[in-house]
Amino acid sequence: MMNNQPNLKTVLVAMDFSPYGAAALKQAVWVARKTGASLVLTHSIPDFSMSVHWGPQERETNQRALKDRSDAEMRRIIADLNATDLDVTFKTLVGEPFVEITHAVRAEGCNLVLAGTRGPGRLEQFFVGSTAKRLIRKCPSAVWIVKAEHLVPPKVVLAATDFSDVSLKAVKEGLKIAQQSDAEFHLLHIIDSKDVPEDLISHIPAGSSMRQEINEEATRRLNEFVASLAVDRTQIQSHLSWGTPWQEIRRISKHQAADLIVIGTVGRGGIKGLLLGNTAERVLDTCDCSILTVKPDGFVSPIEPA
Repeated sequence: MMNNQPNLKTVLVAMDFSPYGAAALKQAVWVARKTGASLVLTHSIPDFSMSVHWGPQERETNQRALKDRSDAEMRRIIADLNATDLDVTFKTLVGEPFVEITHAVRAEGCNLVLAGTRGPGRLEQFFVGSTAKRLIRKCPSAVWIVKAEHLVPPKVVLAATDFSDVSLKAVKEGLKIAQQSDAEFHLLHIIDSKDVPEDLISHIPAGSSMRQEINEEATRRLNEFVASLAVDRTQIQSHLSWGTPWQEIRRISKHQAADLIVIGTVGRGGIKGLLLGNTAERVLDTCDCSILTVKPDGFVSPIEPA
């Protein structure tokens, strides 16, 4: 997605003309300048075609007027960017936002979407966050949800791994972002009941502590995982934790003052189109920092093509 990834050519930015959309756009501009990607700004408006309140002509007139206002606002935003070094276009989408954004991702060949949302505990989170969750769950590209509080490139990046292929992919993306922004990089593995191999339990020596044996095995796997990244070990601060994954991610991210959490979706042989235990969604709900979710290779969106 970042360094040495020439396949990132187009980034889609979901705009809602709020400070949260502005935060996503600012982050997208930074990504585009680091990667050479073009930007497509999108804004979704309601589809009036089935409205029972207007006749056919009124529906068409009102739809056109709303689209014209959306187009005009995006032209203004692009002009205000004054980003003559970037290729920036826009598109007004008509319909359910997460569905139309997914269609646009396919049409434009995007592999990254940036969208804004508020932090937890605010009234608008229910409405804005619902679109963010649907994008995380169903959009075929990586999805970067930017919290309004973080308007600059991240300075502390936390990536979580369960040693699956998709978590390896996510960790590598997090490393690249950290390198691009000269940020601290933290790697976290959480031990829960799903992480305990049956063969390890059966080979625990008599009189030894099961927790100690499990911890040693997890430490060994974490060290092997870090070695597989083929980067300077001093660039990575690794953490091993016990508990529920989303709760530990929240705790460690708060303790380390993380600006960005990077996490893979559909880990451990997950079902097509679903998330591993909704961990990413729970992290989105409970953490103040921005979140980048990475799809596994071969992910197929459950949303039918347009």
